[in-house]
Amino acid sequence: MLQAYYQNPIAKNGDFADPFALRWNGRYYLYCTNPDLRCWSSADLVHWRPEGPVIGPDVFPGLVPFAPEVVYSDGKFYLYTSPSGFGHYVLESERPTGPFRKISENVGHAIDGSVFIDDDGKWYFYWAGDEGIWGCEMTDPAGFGEPVLTGAFLHGWTEGPLVRKRGGVYYMTYTGNHYLSSGYRIQTAWSRHPLRGYRDDACNPAVVCTGGGVTGLGHSSTVLGPDLVSYYMLYHNINPDASRELDLDRQLWHGCATQVLGPTVTPQPAPGLPDGAFPPTEGAPRLEWSFAGNAWHREEDLFSSEGSPFEAMTQQAFGPCFTAELNLALPGEECGERGIMLQEQEGNRRYEFVFSQRGHCVRLQKTDADGTKTLGKGALPNGYRFEALHCLRVEQGAKKLTLWVDDRLQLEADAAAGEQPARLGYFSRGGRIACGYTAAVNSAYEAACRAAKIPVDCPFAPVFGCEGGTPGADGSVLLQKGDRARYTLWAAQAGRYELCVTRGGELRNSGLQAVLDGKALSPAAFQDTLLRFGLFLERGEHALELTETLGETRLARLEVRRAEKGFLRPCAAPELRAGPWGKSLWGEVNAGDYDLRAQVKIEKLGDDGRAGLLLRVTQPAEGGEGADPVLGIDFFLGYSVYFTGAECGIARHQYDRRTLAACPYELAEGSWLALRAEVRGGAIRVWVGDKDAPLLAARDELPLTHGCCGLWAENAQAAARDIRVTEFK
Repeated sequence: MLQAYYQNPIAKNGDFADPFALRWNGRYYLYCTNPDLRCWSSADLVHWRPEGPVIGPDVFPGLVPFAPEVVYSDGKFYLYTSPSGFGHYVLESERPTGPFRKISENVGHAIDGSVFIDDDGKWYFYWAGDEGIWGCEMTDPAGFGEPVLTGAFLHGWTEGPLVRKRGGVYYMTYTGNHYLSSGYRIQTAWSRHPLRGYRDDACNPAVVCTGGGVTGLGHSSTVLGPDLVSYYMLYHNINPDASRELDLDRQLWHGCATQVLGPTVTPQPAPGLPDGAFPPTEGAPRLEWSFAGNAWHREEDLFSSEGSPFEAMTQQAFGPCFTAELNLALPGEECGERGIMLQEQEGNRRYEFVFSQRGHCVRLQKTDADGTKTLGKGALPNGYRFEALHCLRVEQGAKKLTLWVDDRLQLEADAAAGEQPARLGYFSRGGRIACGYTAAVNSAYEAACRAAKIPVDCPFAPVFGCEGGTPGADGSVLLQKGDRARYTLWAAQAGRYELCVTRGGELRNSGLQAVLDGKALSPAAFQDTLLRFGLFLERGEHALELTETLGETRLARLEVRRAEKGFLRPCAAPELRAGPWGKSLWGEVNAGDYDLRAQVKIEKLGDDGRAGLLLRVTQPAEGGEGADPVLGIDFFLGYSVYFTGAECGIARHQYDRRTLAACPYELAEGSWLALRAEVRGGAIRVWVGDKDAPLLAARDELPLTHGCCGLWAENAQAAARDIRVTEFK
């Protein structure tokens, strides 16, 4: 099968602001901020077909429904939207394409409402507020409990929350600062509680791009991909006329780490397809069926049995590691066992997930030569409607069977299934049964994460796309002597690149060897937390291997970035000025390690003012509507060497600010100061005047790898002249 590709933006000319994607019965439905609340549908997340408005013109006359999101539950679709930001309404429909009708009055909660349903069946609602992201437990689809601050907050406008869960961890994505800013961006956070204690990822923003390609990236949603084992983030970018376009990149989770493989603007491998599907989807093999007892007939989106006994089993077998999706409805009264099954291709072992109306539960039972045995049982949520269509996802791996019902973790049990391939199907030994979209793939989530292709120009946590080593909860990978971590890189364009490897922890007795496509790479002579390897990549896939040869290495961060240009050596800049608020930048963003020397004059310091030099700056932006330099003073990735009236400091900026080191220093306002700053690997050193010893030094454990330099002022006036930069090679 030929590999398909996509390229962002994937959809234009439809104003795809605030995209939200719902997966239902094997198809995707996309809802965006539009006056008539339009919907699109897709089978593959890339090609979208208009479905028209989902509400009538009299539902919110004169208002624009902001950030619509749709939740499916027990046969009903619930839509949440805030018309022009004046509080939320809940609407209901029997179809994902509407029409939706109001079932609530204005329930408040500002803008950008989002629903999450936990494994225990409890509903939660999240929304945006001046203090950050709020949340509450829900009593029903239109009932809202006591508000709680989640802890997720951006400096400035904070909005667009979305929560997903995996492995007992709640992962939030949210966005800000203002949708008209090129620095609109997506943050990630995690918690062990659905409403409280969210902590930001150390490498935020997760998605940001302020120049070239697509900019103003934000307000995302995350949905399971068509291959059943990978997830994708949909988000928008902004055009000069403030219309929005649609973008797509893969998203992964491990421990407390969230990774978005983007933002990308070059051709990327399209979302994968299942190894079998029915009804058939373009590009995926068709599932073929064998029937026992009665047959089935089609009724709109479902296939219903004529009666019982009934058994529909795929002719194809999957496994030993596989994931399957089966959509099931059980109309009528229970008069026998009904559910889904796995039958060993060879042998007599069979596993059945039996749905019991009388017990209001699902149980897993095994039948073999020794009889039938129950392996596990899980209670279904209150209000579970058996006659409604429910999405059942089964994962088999490492002798464990896992069942999700409507994306809720329902049941896990030890099982010997997976020792050989199994056929999948539906069964009824009493009563009618209705079957929806069915698909399967010979993989599982963890295996798909390890096999992920990593696009170049995307810094990433080493646990993703990795075969080998010992993964850490923070996304790192530990390599002990002889261990090897293997990655597949994807380069959409040929060119010169640089591999940046950030090593964590102690570096004693560590020897890391890098091999690309079977050829050893030589690191730069300077050895540090940050190792750099030069390489040339042709377009296509490349095999990267990192091997520890001496003791141990903890891989903390990896990046393959374009390295076409850096500074000339040496080179000089014109005089720079900044203030009373702002950034004045100069140089090439591809510069990595360099020595910056300049004469700096801080002419005036206001209250709590500070000013100084900038190092390794990328993704600069201003804040808010109208490019506010006050709000956007920290809107960049990079480092500052700053002076106040009483101290000199080194700070790291990630659209916020964190001081790495500081010392007392009495600044003479209005006088030229000879200043030298060196950034090399993870180390930054600062000299003032003609002193031989540095005034200040800092080390960043997760260093930003490259960027231009400049001048920076916060409530101050500053100038720089005689600027000279020497890049270390």
